Amino acid sequence: MSLVSNRPVNRRIGMLAAALAATLYSTSSLATPSEQQAIVQHGVGGPEVLKLEHVPVLDPGKGEVLIRVYAAAINPVDWKRRIGEGDYAPDPNGLPVMIPGGDVAGIVEKLGAGVTGLRVGEPVFAVLARDPKRLNGGYAQYAVAPAENVMTKPKNVTYAEAAGLGTAAVTAVRALFDTNVTKGQRVLITGASGGVGSSAVQAAKARGAYVIGTASGRREDYLRSLGIDEMIDYTQGNFEDKVHDVDVVIDTVGADTTDRAFKTIKKGGNFVSVASRNIAAKCAAAGVNCPARFNAFQVGRPVFEEVGRLADSGQLSVYIDKSFPLAEAAQAQLYSEQGRTQGKISLVVDPAHANEK
Repeated sequence: MSLVSNRPVNRRIGMLAAALAATLYSTSSLATPSEQQAIVQHGVGGPEVLKLEHVPVLDPGKGEVLIRVYAAAINPVDWKRRIGEGDYAPDPNGLPVMIPGGDVAGIVEKLGAGVTGLRVGEPVFAVLARDPKRLNGGYAQYAVAPAENVMTKPKNVTYAEAAGLGTAAVTAVRALFDTNVTKGQRVLITGASGGVGSSAVQAAKARGAYVIGTASGRREDYLRSLGIDEMIDYTQGNFEDKVHDVDVVIDTVGADTTDRAFKTIKKGGNFVSVASRNIAAKCAAAGVNCPARFNAFQVGRPVFEEVGRLADSGQLSVYIDKSFPLAEAAQAQLYSEQGRTQGKISLVVDPAHANEK
C-alpha cells in the first residue's frame, strides 16, 4: 500500500487516539488532589509576606471552572494589593490571607454545575473573580474562574503568553469598546509599551486607527514592531506639547500623566484611564466623554471573545519580558514594581507545560 493511501487511516487512528486521551483525562479528574502549592499573602507589607505553602484545592461551584494552572501573569494590581495601596487595601471582612493573581492559563480540570461550551482537558486562559472570602488566586497550581471569564486558548500562543491575554489584553480591548475606537481615528495611548498599552496598540491598529504612543526611547523598536504610527519619547520633553486634537485617549499610566493627557484630546473626544480613579470632574472640565469606572473582572463576554479572535488571527500577541518560577513570585512582583516592563511578566507554575502551545 502506498504512503498516500495510508494517510486517511493514520488520520483516523490519530483521531481515535485523541478521543481516547480525552476520555482517560476526564476520568482522571476524579483524582484531582485535595491540596496544592500556592503563594499565600499574609497581610500587607513587603515581599516577605508572600510565602509558598500548601493549601486546599477548591471545587468549582455553579457556573464555575476549575483550571489546572500552567502559567500565570503578574500584574501591577498584584503588588498594589500586597502593599495595600489606595483602593487595593484588604477587605476588612475578608480572609486574613489571600492568593494573589488574576490571570491564568492551563487546562480545564473540572466543570461546575450548569457550565456548557467547555470540556475537561481543554486548553484555556481566564481572568479570575476576586473573592475576599475564598482562598483562590492565580499564583497556584489550581484556580477557580467564572465560566464567562474562561476562553479557549489560541492555538498559536504558549500557555505563558495566553496568561498574558488576561487582565492586560481584556482591559485594553475593553477600553477600545468603551471609547468606540473606529477606523481613521487618532488614538493616543500613554505607557504604550506596557502590558495594557501594548495590547491597546495592537487592538487599535486592528480597528484601523492611527495610533500614537508614549514610551521611553529604548522601546521604540518594540512599538514599531507592533505597528504603532508615532512614538513619543516621554524622556525628551512633554508629550502634551507634541500631540494635539486626538479623538481618543487611552491612559495606562495615571497620576500627572492622566492630567497632561487631557490637553491632547479634542472637545467631544473619548477619554479612558485604566490607572486613575475619580476623574469625572476633570472629564467634564475638558469637555470629553469618559466611561464609567472599570471593573476588570466584569467586562462582558464580547470583550473576551474579541481578545480571543484577535489572538487567533495573529493581530494581538503577547511579549514576555521576563519569566519567574512560582516560588519566586516575590521577585516577580518587585520586578513589576520598577515600572519598566516591556509587555508582560510570566509566572511559570508548571515548567513542563508553560511554554507549550
